[in-house]
Amino acid sequence: MNLWKVELILLFRSWRGWTLMSLYFLASILSVITNYFIDKANEGELVPYADVIEMYLLFTLPAGILFIGLVVSSMSFDANQNLSIFLRMRFSFGKILLTKLVIYVLLNQVLFLFTFAITFISSMVMFDTVDSISMKWFLFGFLFNILNSIFWVCLVTFTSAVFKSTVASLLLTLALIIGFPILVGIATPLELVARGLWETPESEWDNVSYIAKINNWWPTTISDTDNFLTVTKSEIKAEAIMVNFEEVVLDPWFRLKPFMVSLFLAPFLWLYAWRTYSRREI
Repeated sequence: MNLWKVELILLFRSWRGWTLMSLYFLASILSVITNYFIDKANEGELVPYADVIEMYLLFTLPAGILFIGLVVSSMSFDANQNLSIFLRMRFSFGKILLTKLVIYVLLNQVLFLFTFAITFISSMVMFDTVDSISMKWFLFGFLFNILNSIFWVCLVTFTSAVFKSTVASLLLTLALIIGFPILVGIATPLELVARGLWETPESEWDNVSYIAKINNWWPTTISDTDNFLTVTKSEIKAEAIMVNFEEVVLDPWFRLKPFMVSLFLAPFLWLYAWRTYSRREI
């Protein structure tokens, strides 16, 4: 029996695979349609096609969250005793783990790149291309995206191994990826108020806030390098880009700190997951 075939059949016989695919295509369609109406409302002032790509990346967030949920659910196979026994009696643990990760990560990357290409081509045809996207920075962002995938694989494997329960593993994953940045956004102003530093300009918060400094090293912030995919010639000239609605200096290593932390943590997260899965009793 082919484990790859079994996993794909289970994925696309249910709502999971088709929903993930639909969300990516919906993000592409919505980004084009939304900017089309914005273009019409501007009475002839064309929308830059880079804005369409940025909106597409924003609209893919639900697909990204669903992808995380699907991976965690698939990796939490020990929560189902019958499924766990079925898999472990027929396949080696290494093959189970590798097959599940490769299928989901590869599927997500293919869907992302395919719908990104559709959005990119459509936006070039329909919208203003005067301020073009830099191919150099696009390739740089794509390279970072591939490198970041290594850490995301290790992180999701780790969070899936901490608990047998799918729900508990998913909540832990979302807490690390989404919960902590939200906490930082709320706690940083409170910290500055408590320390009497509220008058500090927002651009300086990273230098005075202890919580913001921790966030600068938080490994999941490496996903901000996706902004390199839409760097335009005007942004290169201005030497600044918008990241999470905040202007930052255009520097290829502006997320070097979390990138270094992610490279350091990745092998330890993977080893913990491997040890936990291999020693877990069914």
